[in-house]
Amino acid sequence: MESRVQLKICEGCGSLWYRAQTQLGVYCEKCAEKLKDFPSPESRKRRGRPVRKKLAQIWAVSEAIGGAQ
Repeated sequence: MESRVQLKICEGCGSLWYRAQTQLGVYCEKCAEKLKDFPSPESRKRRGRPVRKKLAQIWAVSEAIGGAQ
């Protein structure tokens, strides 16, 4: 059986380690264990300019409270 590996540098500690070619991790096993409790980038709040509210929703709320007559 043949398995292909890549020589990688850990982004956490800088050590060299082998990663199976089918894996996507960037940390060695020790750093991956240390960092597993941190939130993933996908689960964090997005930064930047907030999403703009649609004008129709603002007018509907204004009409509901009697402001736009």
